[in-house]
This record gives sequence, structure tokens and C-alpha cells, in this order.
Amino acid sequence: MILEELLTKTSDEQVLWISPEEQTSVGGLRHGIDACRNLLRGIDASRVALELADSIGALTWMIALEGIAEVVFLVPDSLRSSDEYRALKARFQPTLSVDESFAEKASEKCSDLPVSPKTDARTRWVLATSGTTGTPKLIEHSTDSLTKTCKVDTGRGREFTWGLVYDPFRFAGLQVVLQALASGSPLVLCNHIGNVKDQAAFLRENNANAMSATPTYWRKLLMSGILGNHRFRQITLGGEPADQSILNALKAAFPEARIAHIYASTEAGVGFSVTDGLMGFPEQYLERGVAGNKLRISESGTLLIKPEKHAPSAGGTSLTNSDGFIDSGDLVAVRDKRVLFLGRDSGAINVGGNKVIPEEVEAVIREVEGVAEVLVKPKGSGVMGQLVTAEIQPIRADADTTALKKQIMTHCRTRLERYKVPALIRFVAEIEHNPTGKISRT
Repeated sequence: MILEELLTKTSDEQVLWISPEEQTSVGGLRHGIDACRNLLRGIDASRVALELADSIGALTWMIALEGIAEVVFLVPDSLRSSDEYRALKARFQPTLSVDESFAEKASEKCSDLPVSPKTDARTRWVLATSGTTGTPKLIEHSTDSLTKTCKVDTGRGREFTWGLVYDPFRFAGLQVVLQALASGSPLVLCNHIGNVKDQAAFLRENNANAMSATPTYWRKLLMSGILGNHRFRQITLGGEPADQSILNALKAAFPEARIAHIYASTEAGVGFSVTDGLMGFPEQYLERGVAGNKLRISESGTLLIKPEKHAPSAGGTSLTNSDGFIDSGDLVAVRDKRVLFLGRDSGAINVGGNKVIPEEVEAVIREVEGVAEVLVKPKGSGVMGQLVTAEIQPIRADADTTALKKQIMTHCRTRLERYKVPALIRFVAEIEHNPTGKISRT
């Protein structure tokens, strides 16, 4: 699949992308693609770092570069301003950086004959992992690996207007962009709007009825109250384990919506989705596979995925082991014929030699009425090595925190092993999420 080919399935007049600053039609996008390619004549664009902050401009350049560039590093706006980016860019070694100053020249050369893409070229796309629990890694994808689950159905696509709250150059954000593009659905970009309430208002204003976001983001959206009585048709959760409390809350708030939690990562690509309303996935997936992928649990308890095809790589090196499986790094456990996601192996807390997964403790605490959000993290201990601590955001600002703390501790002691019970609890006004929509654990 070539991305530009998807534009042939919709009319030039159709509005494709909507942001607070502008609206882009299919015809306008075609014009923008030609303008970008005009600028590439005589320039070595074999390895491109795409560094634009403007989402619509960045996506236009992405489509323009396919078939011209050999490799494109899709740089998220938040990564470009981070301390790690200089080292990552040096590792990538671009021959061209497309930033604001370079892109501004595109409109000045519209009269030139644009560079034509090679129809048989296979541009590779480099994406950075979130770096939630370490330094970001650079993962290489093909267009096929990025679009393998996209449904190309413009007839049905007209029924949906997708909302984008992620950076479009994060893996999860790019999945939303490509699905909207493949199905000819309008895409409402609110990723640059500063807070969840204003994003929700913009989504409502533009009639977005389909959206993918992390469980953390969905909890914040529900708390905002802005989308009360809004009619979603498709709700997708990804990026973090979806616990039963958020699945139940979304079903209650949006009863007409199809709710799916998807397993995907930058390293493994899109694995599969679950739509039965229960956390985790059926144990039988381990036996028969799902969506063309084979699944297995490693000796260390992490989920292994064997893609049907289009396996991503890192620096040209395959991420698969000798059996063709990719280690996701996500710890899982089989309980009551469900495989439950516990959290990242790299984020475990070591309490006297016992491994505690923060996400597992967080899911238990969220079961307590009155808890809006929770962040579990370690605290150094001279005796135990580390202790489990919890920051709690109550639903009500005037909550009786003494009583709530007692409820939380009682519930944890009932549901968790002793070493997993928080040694310290602190109440906070808000728990922040990072640019990928996940709880900020740094």
C-alpha cells in the first residue's frame, strides 16, 4: 500500500483534517504534497528527519516523502524538545532535516515540476518508543507494517469522524491517522490543544464520534464532564493495561459505543484487539493465536508475539528471536481463563527481593470508590531496598482523605500480597500524564 493511493478513494472536496488553525481537503492535501516535492529537487533526501511541530504540515510531508526518501525519522514534537533527541538524531544520521525553516520554502516553488516518487520504492519509517521507563529506542517500520490492520472501506468510513489526541508521530497516533486516511474519515486533530477539557470541547464541536486514547486519558476525559451524553460510535483504549473499572465506566457513559482495548506497541506493531468488555484477553489466544499473530508467555512472564508478517526492526536488525517472536516486555498472568496485563517488566519495584508491578497495584486501588487516579512508584529503603508508595487523586476535591486512606489500605490488604500493599499514601490534586497520554512516571 502507498499512502498517496488512499487519496484516490475520496473526492477532492472532502474535508480530511481539521485542526484549530485550519481545515484541509483532499484536494488541498494533493496541492501540499506537490509543493513539498517541488522543494526536494536536487536535494539528497535519502535519510530524512521530519521535525515539524505543525501536525498537518508534518503529515503532508510524510506522504510527500514516501517513494522519494529511503528512510524517514518521524520525530514527535515532544521528543524534539527533549534531552535525548540530539543523541537519537546523531544515531539516525539524516541527510536532510525538514523543519519549519525548510518547509516554509515549499510554497515558493509551486510552479516547478515536482519530483516524482518511485512506485516500486519502499520507504522505511523510523519511530521512537515512548521512553516511559528508559531511553527511547528507534524502531523501523514499513508502510505495510503500519497499515496492516487499517480497514479500507470508504463507504463505512463516512460514518466516522476520528479524534486525535496523541502526537501523530507516536505509534498510537499514527495508527489513528492511517485508519482515518484509509477509510476516508475526517480526522479532528486536537493534540496541540493544551488541556483535556478544551480538547473535549473541540471534539464535541466537530462531532468526533470515534477516538483512541490511553486508559489514563479516558479517565481524565470522563472526569472533565465535557462529553456527557456525547454519542461515540467507536472507543479504543491502548498504550496501558485497561482495567475493568475504566471499561465499565466507558460502557456506562457511552452505551452505544463499540469499546475495544487494543494491544500494540512501537516495537511489536499492532497485535490484536479485544471487544468483549473484559480486561485482558481470552487464554485460548495463547493456543490458537489471534489476528494472524501467535502468542506465547516467556519464562520470565512477558508476552511474546510472533507477527504474521511485516515484523518491525531496529537499525536494520530484526527484533524477533530465533523462533520469530518479539518480546513485548509486558508482564502477563493467566487468571480465570483470562490473560491479564500486569505492567512493564522494566518498571517493577523490588521490595526485599519481591517484584511489584505498579500497574497491578494501581488497578486494585482504582476499585475503591472515590479514587479518580493513582500513581504507584518506589521509594528507597535501607532495609527493603525499595518500598511501594501511592499518590492518590480523589474524585472530589473536598474528600475526607483520612477515611479514603483507610478504605484504600483495607482494600489493598484484602486483594494484594503483603509486600505489594503501599507503605506510604499521599493525596494530590492531580496526577499528570505525559505527551503519549500515559501516566507520567518520571
